Amino acid sequence: MKPAFLTLVSSQQFAGLDHEDPYSHLSNFYELCGTMGIPEGDEEVVYLRLFPFSLTGKAKVWLQSHPNQSLISWADVENKFVNRFYPSSKYIKAKSEITTFRQGADEPFCEAWERFKSLLRKCPNHGFEDIAQLNFFVNGVKPEVKMLLDAAAGGTMMTVSPEEATQIIESLASSDHQAEHGRHQSHRRGVLDLSTNDAILAQNKLLA
Repeated sequence: MKPAFLTLVSSQQFAGLDHEDPYSHLSNFYELCGTMGIPEGDEEVVYLRLFPFSLTGKAKVWLQSHPNQSLISWADVENKFVNRFYPSSKYIKAKSEITTFRQGADEPFCEAWERFKSLLRKCPNHGFEDIAQLNFFVNGVKPEVKMLLDAAAGGTMMTVSPEEATQIIESLASSDHQAEHGRHQSHRRGVLDLSTNDAILAQNKLLA
């Protein structure tokens, strides 16, 4: 194993602290390994050899507590790692944060959308279908924002496909992000200033 690979993996270590996300760590681990040019078919062996170097603190102690040869497959290591550092209590809390999502009083729409997507990423096994995810988000934004989304959908967001609804949300979020950027250069323009023109623009992009 090249020392450079060990250094690379060790640069982003997981300690098993409460605020750390094992799913994010695994995603980063895979991303780093993807830059190493691992020959096809050798992935599991490389993962098993490199993964210990991505851990530190109590996470490292946890891995070392397993008897030799007790973790012989990468799937076993991955499953036990997630089960240990993403307990059911954390899973239930993460799902609740998705279902009870609410846009903050002073939170720009674009940031609310990014925060919601972040909640989904932090709980990849949430089990919610696309239509349910969108329903949680749309019902969680401010009433005036929901009106804009419905206007962009030509009626209500629930009458369009999940793909179309996502496009509408992304378009309005993009408009709000641009407004946020301009806000720092002039006066404040909150998400409430998203105009009917923004909704029309989103609808036109959808129909293009």
